[in-house]
Amino acid sequence: MPGALEVLRWHYQHRAAEALARHKAGVPVVGYTSNTVTWELIRAAGCFPVLIGPDLETLARPTPHADRLVEPVFDPRFRGIFEEILSGAWSFLDLLIIPRTSEPEYKLYLYLREVERQKLSAAIPPLHLYDLLHTQNPVSRRYGLERTKDLLVRLERIGPVSSKSLAVSVAESNRARAALRKLQHQRTGRAPRLSGTNAMVISGASYFMDRAAFAKATESACRQLRSAKPLRRPRLLIKGTPLHHSKLHEALEARGAVVVAEDDWWASRAANGKISAARKASTTLRAIFSDYYRNAPSPRVSPAAHADRWFRKTVRQGIDGVVFYLPPDDDIYGWDYPRLRDFVAARKIPSLLIREDAAGGLTPKVAAEIESFIASLARSRHARR
Repeated sequence: MPGALEVLRWHYQHRAAEALARHKAGVPVVGYTSNTVTWELIRAAGCFPVLIGPDLETLARPTPHADRLVEPVFDPRFRGIFEEILSGAWSFLDLLIIPRTSEPEYKLYLYLREVERQKLSAAIPPLHLYDLLHTQNPVSRRYGLERTKDLLVRLERIGPVSSKSLAVSVAESNRARAALRKLQHQRTGRAPRLSGTNAMVISGASYFMDRAAFAKATESACRQLRSAKPLRRPRLLIKGTPLHHSKLHEALEARGAVVVAEDDWWASRAANGKISAARKASTTLRAIFSDYYRNAPSPRVSPAAHADRWFRKTVRQGIDGVVFYLPPDDDIYGWDYPRLRDFVAARKIPSLLIREDAAGGLTPKVAAEIESFIASLARSRHARR
């Protein structure tokens, strides 16, 4: 029997496997492209929710559809999603929900609609744009709630949603979130017991597998970690473009550090708080919406003080260094870099800026910079003892 970590790693590596199995068993499958889509509503409609998106092996394959129809500067992950959709890999989906919480996602939606309009492909599943804005004001809040109600109406065309099914889906989500918080606890303190590489794998698996099974496996992994050897290394926080792979973590940890947190929905920030279910479906719907509106990491969160809150809190809790990850295709997170770099510097916490794409492997020059950075953190850490 494989252990809990092996089960989670398998789902992380075989991202479409369970969705395909559910589809073959007659279960409706609904895809989504990022964390700002309300998972609980999809589940309450009797569907299997799955995050769609290529792994690194898939991204390395030829992309004939994307080469013909989208510009080379298109975000690599969303270029890969576009290619997978047009190649027919996701044609079995009953619905694909794309949120408007990042420019690359909105472009993906518009390009797919244009492909439909020109009748260039029959492989595109039914599409829904979830127009959730994260600007923190009453107008955006009212608008977002109405768009969430629209999403519920669209999902009910696949399966009915009741107060009971909402409560069940919220309970399932809350257990998975609690397991993720336990997992994150294994990464805190001066001597964490879980590497950032394994944390990325475990957290990422939650987007591709049954969340009840995910919670059970993650709880088991957390119990096993209690007896793990502490990792007494320089502790790093990563901030920048969301990572859908563990290559950067591997590069940092191979050189003597341990990544203890990421301001990123793929890992540390996958564990939101508890959602409250109520007897009335409308009240539970509002609670689900409020959680995603207030707490879901998104490049469109505004004002900046609200967007920076998690990062600033984590920096103050005690880390040894910050790695800012802004690969060449980034045109969003770099705007925040000067402000956050200065915040870190004012607290005398060293930082390193990486401008290369870790997915394709880092150059010797950047690898040497990482090695030097971590070595200096290790010396400072030793001097403080």
